[in-house]
Amino acid sequence: MSKNLEDYEKLQELGKEIRTLSSVAMLLEWDQETYMPKGGIIPRSEQVELISFLIHEKKTSSIFKKALEKLVDLESGQIKEEGLGDRKQRSVEEFYGEYIKDAKLPGDFVKKLSKANSEGIHAWQKAKGENSFEIFLPYLENIVTLNRKKSDYLGYTDHPYDALLDLYEPGMTTQKLDTLFGTLKPFLTDLTKKLAAKKRVNTAFLTAHFPQDKQMEFCHFLLKEMHLDSEKFRLDFSAHPFCTGLHPHDVRLTTHTSSSSFFQNISAVMHEGGHALYELGLPPEDFGTPLAEYCTMGIHESQSRWWECFIGQGRPFWKFAYPKLLEIFPKQLQGVTLDHFYQAINQVEPSLIRVFADEVTYILHIILRYEIEKEFIAGNLNLADLPHIWNEKMESSLGIVPDTAATGCLQDVHWSCGLIGYFPTYALGNLYAGQLFETFQKTFPDWEVRTANGDLSFMCHFLLEKVHRYGREFPALTLIEKATGAPLSPKPYMRYLTNKYNN
Repeated sequence: MSKNLEDYEKLQELGKEIRTLSSVAMLLEWDQETYMPKGGIIPRSEQVELISFLIHEKKTSSIFKKALEKLVDLESGQIKEEGLGDRKQRSVEEFYGEYIKDAKLPGDFVKKLSKANSEGIHAWQKAKGENSFEIFLPYLENIVTLNRKKSDYLGYTDHPYDALLDLYEPGMTTQKLDTLFGTLKPFLTDLTKKLAAKKRVNTAFLTAHFPQDKQMEFCHFLLKEMHLDSEKFRLDFSAHPFCTGLHPHDVRLTTHTSSSSFFQNISAVMHEGGHALYELGLPPEDFGTPLAEYCTMGIHESQSRWWECFIGQGRPFWKFAYPKLLEIFPKQLQGVTLDHFYQAINQVEPSLIRVFADEVTYILHIILRYEIEKEFIAGNLNLADLPHIWNEKMESSLGIVPDTAATGCLQDVHWSCGLIGYFPTYALGNLYAGQLFETFQKTFPDWEVRTANGDLSFMCHFLLEKVHRYGREFPALTLIEKATGAPLSPKPYMRYLTNKYNN
């Protein structure tokens, strides 16, 4: 074995320690959202604060630095590539990029930010429950102030928001997003108006009483058909559905149920199931290195939107799955044909809640959030005015206005836990998925027949081969071009929506 390969293995061992600690931190966060008693928030904040500090300490330690500099010049970033091979060389490049970012953040600052985020989540839950933005405001002000400081530490060229965006979607900038959103926003607004003028289908059956236990029976059926390994995941409940990948052999999903909105649960489970498949498809032998970590949050979101929308709201899938749904809910769906069901779940209508928005209006919700958080990171927005600004933008882009803070600016958890710069990845995920789906359709011209017959394994394999197995071997834009043969463009997604909703 070459000296460089030996050094790489030592670096991977240190990476495993860091990734294992990160898994423990994520497990604490998962527990906080699922089973932790409310009274545990103070000790939990201290636990998260401490473990975040320990992770940061290991990432920036002299031991890690010495292991890394055996493989890369820390001043120039030049890789010492003898005998490593392309994949491991890319892994070292990613290790280096992470180290440079982490080294810019002081340990005390990381502790302070982690504590603010943990306390922010708790305050957000209380504020949302009591419909009181005032409860959340001081926590949000603290989180935003710290994220401005974080942006300064990390450094940027054009806009402070770019430094935060780069944490979730490396290579993306406000300038690129402004161009993409500048194309999408008028297209989506016009399409929404056209579809709103069409005759509405009766969707009353979707709000009938669907018992929670029966909903979950169907959800577990879905996850089985999506080929999730039952020994490597669990599904629980939380206020906001999410997926946490602790290891390629341990993934935690959550959903949120309501007896009068069962399809929202189905969508959430398929969405989080898509995230889970990605986490389970990462190569376990590379655990502890960037090769066993997801590419970007936008790529991650492409996997969840693929299953939630492109498949889970498609007619071929429901030709297969609807008989099972009828079997579980014969009374609630009595007289509801497959065609009626399909039209109902694809009804396009502006709505208040992002996670329940239809495919056409969804990205408009993201653009709204992007516009807001870009301004408050730049210091151009008084956070006390957030509810008013939110409502103005909702009316301007979607033609509706929330009547409560809970259904307006308090609806998302993201700002409460410091995920500023994250929202654009949701829009990018749709664009990535649209481009992947167009390639998939060309690759498998019989995909509709196979899906209608209950065969989903071939699409799982397609996503594994095109996305999952690479981890962070390629940057997102390179990965998409490699998978589809073309640079990222909003056009495939726009064609997908036009073809689906104008027919």
